[in-house]
Amino acid sequence: MRLADEITIEFEHEVIRLRASLRAAFRLERQHGGFDKIIHAIAGGSLSVMANVVCESSTTTLRGFLDCVGTLPLRDAIARLVEPLSAHVLALAGVDADSSNAKPGAQRIPFSEYFPTLFRLATGWCGMSPSEAWAATPAEITEAYKGRRELLGAMFGGGKATDDPDDAESRRELNAIGDLTNFNL
Repeated sequence: MRLADEITIEFEHEVIRLRASLRAAFRLERQHGGFDKIIHAIAGGSLSVMANVVCESSTTTLRGFLDCVGTLPLRDAIARLVEPLSAHVLALAGVDADSSNAKPGAQRIPFSEYFPTLFRLATGWCGMSPSEAWAATPAEITEAYKGRRELLGAMFGGGKATDDPDDAESRRELNAIGDLTNFNL
């Protein structure tokens, strides 16, 4: 699982830095009706979807994005954006491209439940403020939650808190974070 990864896209005189924050993930998934639609739009060269992803995930404004894209022929600019934006959208969805985090028997959870669960875990279990939770990546929240469970397990006993949850709600929360095994693109 990657923590705090930033994806950078370099143009002639500008660099766009993308961060997979929970806020960007929540808003983009809801605006476009799913990450699969975002990925397909990016692969199809939709400049408006690309601009939306960049503006939600960075400090770059729409004007700044268009200025960056305007430094190259449009076909070249779009080609330069497809791969890093696709990787970024996967990071927003909590998918780690470098590892297989699929677990046999893990239940599917819709993003409409996944992101509120991450927010609840970040603020409730990990003690983050709402602004800290919205700025954190899904991977950071997942690891913070696992660390918190390990700490509580070590302090109060109970064995391996992250590997052997003993109640259905804990199992559901653990499946909801970091184990999004049925992500269909």
